[in-house]
Amino acid sequence: MNMRKNQFVNGSKKIICFDLEGPLSPQDHALKVMKLIPGGEKIFEVISRYDDLLTLEGKEGYEPGDTLKLIFPILVSHKICEKNLTAASERAELVFGAKKLISWLQKNKWKVYIISTSYQQHALSIAERLKVLKENVYCTKFPLNSFLEKFFYGKTKFPWLALIYEAEKVIVRELWEENLDSGEKDQKLKDFLDEFFWKKLPETELWSTFDSIKVMGGAAKAEALGEIAKQNKTGLKALVAVGDSITDFKMLKAVNEAGGLAIVFNGNEYALPYGTVGIASANAMDLKKILNAWSEGEREAVKSAIEKMSSKKNVHWLLAKTRDELAEILKIHQRFRKIVRKSAAKLG
Repeated sequence: MNMRKNQFVNGSKKIICFDLEGPLSPQDHALKVMKLIPGGEKIFEVISRYDDLLTLEGKEGYEPGDTLKLIFPILVSHKICEKNLTAASERAELVFGAKKLISWLQKNKWKVYIISTSYQQHALSIAERLKVLKENVYCTKFPLNSFLEKFFYGKTKFPWLALIYEAEKVIVRELWEENLDSGEKDQKLKDFLDEFFWKKLPETELWSTFDSIKVMGGAAKAEALGEIAKQNKTGLKALVAVGDSITDFKMLKAVNEAGGLAIVFNGNEYALPYGTVGIASANAMDLKKILNAWSEGEREAVKSAIEKMSSKKNVHWLLAKTRDELAEILKIHQRFRKIVRKSAAKLG
């Protein structure tokens, strides 16, 4: 073992940061919560599509994953409370092998972190089940009970309710369709929701609270990586990041460009181009060989390990892949994504 490699391992720079929904738990928690509302699943799918459109447009101040902010007025209007958020989380499954993988990592002296767009009620619940330290979880703070008290306690008139209920009707009856990814309703959808979120909602008492919600997505995830690196007195080059979707691409990109290891696990078209390695699998333990290689010799060892696994068609070294090659790899990831994430697979 050469000096550089020895320094890497003995310096305990075995640090891994997981996205939660996808790599560790297949459920989309916010979708599950929205299903408590009449038409909630359709509303969530439309708003999730809107989230993708705003991200691709590059709207100033908007980050991928802000869906969790956009659904706030709807959750409040139907008096969804933190008890509902917790109950939905308690029923959430774990990705097969996730618990075993986290246990193996910890036994091998890896520092395990979760950087999740999810509301804190869900992220901390899953972390506890996986035995990941609470202080190692970065997620979206969402004191929903406080919001409910603020907008309903001691009041008899709620002029903003009619605005939200009317918007819900339009979303369900006019904007939703089975295949939103076709893009056929994109312009109509965007025009309506632009008007609702950025012109009408600011005129209500909900706006100041809405505007204050900070979702742990996009750039915030990349910033969390920086904090983790700083805490461990290292750089992004020493980190492993695992993600699968549009909320993760900035995190994956940051680690990949720094020379670290960005793993796309059952990724979609938004995440795959930013990975170092792609793994498509129904078993989280399939990350073990790659992580072992990384701890022994960083990227060089990972690339070598993948070359030795050439018979496996679900693990790929993504660097320098052409657009056509990535398109073929994406097909494999989409297949496993549907198996593992089910109805949540089609969300950005």
